Amino acid sequence: MTQLSSEDTNFSLIELGRAECLELLNRAGIGRVVLSVKCIPVALPVNVCLFDGDIVFATDEGSKFNAAVRGTVVSVEVDDIDRLYHTGWSVLVTGVAELLTDPEDIARVRRLPIQPWAPGPHLFFVRVPTTVVTGRRIAWGSSARIQVGP
Repeated sequence: MTQLSSEDTNFSLIELGRAECLELLNRAGIGRVVLSVKCIPVALPVNVCLFDGDIVFATDEGSKFNAAVRGTVVSVEVDDIDRLYHTGWSVLVTGVAELLTDPEDIARVRRLPIQPWAPGPHLFFVRVPTTVVTGRRIAWGSSARIQVGP
């Protein structure tokens, strides 16, 4: 792949299908959970994995834990960007957050590669069902097009 010149301003914006979005989520590792704290939207970093087709992340007590206990609608955004080639993708999952309580589910999740970077025990696991999944990929180049749909 060659580096794009500053004169090359054409772009492709491609809407991703659910299957491709889930594949990208499965290998992403890091994202942001978006929720409301005292009526103010916040985006907090989390280490994510897919668990039975849904997003799961570890947390300690706090706003993410509280959102799951209350059954709040949250979004999880994951992306990857190549700054050199001005390409990348972004996937957004929206669903009702829930605290994992089933001992078998918790045991299975503990075997996933969820290693939070933030200090603390992160004793709880939150699941965000992939109720609504959207994704887009952007590519720059002279053969640009805008494509919507699968």
